[in-house]
Amino acid sequence: MNAIVKIRAESPVQVESSLCARFRCTKSQCAACAIVCPVPGTVRFVEQGVEITEACVACGACASACPNGALRPLEGDRRLAERIRDRVRPAAAFRIACTRAKGRADIVLPCLSRLTEAIVLEPIRGGAARVEFLDPGCSGCGLKKAAPQWKKVLMFSRNICESAGFGVDRVARVSVPSGKPEEPRGRSASPNPRRAMFHAIAERWKASGASVPQEGEPKQTPAELFRDVVQRHHENPKRSDLLEILPSLPGAKLRSKVISAAGTPLADLEVDRHCVGCNVCETLCPVGALRHREEKGTYALEFDSALCTGCRVCEAACFYQAIHVRETVDLSVLFERPRVTLISAPRRTCQACGGTYLDGSSEFCSLCQVSGSRRDAVARRFFSGGITK
Repeated sequence: MNAIVKIRAESPVQVESSLCARFRCTKSQCAACAIVCPVPGTVRFVEQGVEITEACVACGACASACPNGALRPLEGDRRLAERIRDRVRPAAAFRIACTRAKGRADIVLPCLSRLTEAIVLEPIRGGAARVEFLDPGCSGCGLKKAAPQWKKVLMFSRNICESAGFGVDRVARVSVPSGKPEEPRGRSASPNPRRAMFHAIAERWKASGASVPQEGEPKQTPAELFRDVVQRHHENPKRSDLLEILPSLPGAKLRSKVISAAGTPLADLEVDRHCVGCNVCETLCPVGALRHREEKGTYALEFDSALCTGCRVCEAACFYQAIHVRETVDLSVLFERPRVTLISAPRRTCQACGGTYLDGSSEFCSLCQVSGSRRDAVARRFFSGGITK
C-alpha cells in the first residue's frame, strides 16, 4: 500500500534528462516547458536539466512544447494515438476538444496544448477528412497560459499539410461555446478502472528505470558521469512518431514549404571555415542529428535535418562559433530526410600549438593566427612608440 501511495505522489510527467537541452549544454537558454506551464512552481531548472514537481496538473503542455521529447506524460503519445485510431471515421471530420468545449468530440483532452503534430496528423493518416480543434476560448480557463502552445501546434500542423500537398484547411480551429463535451464511448473510452490503475503503476515503474534489487546487489548505484551520458543519443519519440506518419499520409504530394526557423521545432544548419572538427556539437546534440566521419585524413560533418529540432545547442556550444542556424527551413526535409554534409576538409596539425584544424593554407590554426596577429600588432605599436607607460 505504501508503494501505491508513493507512486500517486509522483509527477504525471517523466523526464528523460539526456534529451533535455539544458542538461546537455549549460549555455542553452531553452525554457519551452516553463513558458507554457500554467501552474507556478511546477517546472524547476536543476542540474539534471529540468524537474517536474508534484504541483503538476497533467495538462501535457510541457511535453508538447519540448521539441526533443524529454518530457513524457503518463499516457504517452503512442497510447493516445491508439485511442485516436479507434475512433477515426473515414471521410468525416475528427473533432478534438478540451474539457471545457461544448459539443460532440471524438476525443477529449485535459487541454488542447497536450497535442503534438504527430497526434494531430494521426486522424488524417486514418482517413479523416480533416481535424478540428474545438476552441471554447481560453481566457476564462485556469490553464490559459498554455494556450499559445496548441495554437503553435495548429500552425505547424497546417504548414506540414501544405508541404504534403493538402490544403491548410485539413487542420482547423472551430469556435464552440463553453460547456461539457460529448465523447463517444468506444473501446478505449471507459477502460477497466483496476486495469487502468495497474497500467499506470507499470508505466511509472518502467519510466523510473527502477528494477527489483537482487540479493547481494546494492540498493543504490552511483550516478553516471556526464561525459558518459552525453555520448549516447536517445530516440526523440516525438520526432520518430512524426516521421513515421508522414510517408503514410494518404494522397500526399510533396511540395516545398519554406518557413521561418524562429520558434519552429526544425532547423537548417551551416558550418563556416572556423570549424576545427572537435565534435562538441555532435556530442552535445540531444537528438543525434549530427554525425562525423573521417576517411584517409579527411574530416566530414553530416547533418540529418529531419531529426533536428532547432534547440540550438550546437550553436551555443561551439567555442569557435563555426555553426549557425539559418533563418528559414524547408518542411520538405521531414518527408525527404536528406543527410547533408556541412563541411568536408583535410585535417591538419597546427605547427604552434599542436592542435588539429581543418584545411586552410596556413600552417597554424585560426586561434594561433589570431594570437600571432595580436602579438604582431602589439610589437608594432611598441617599437613605433605607440605604447607608453
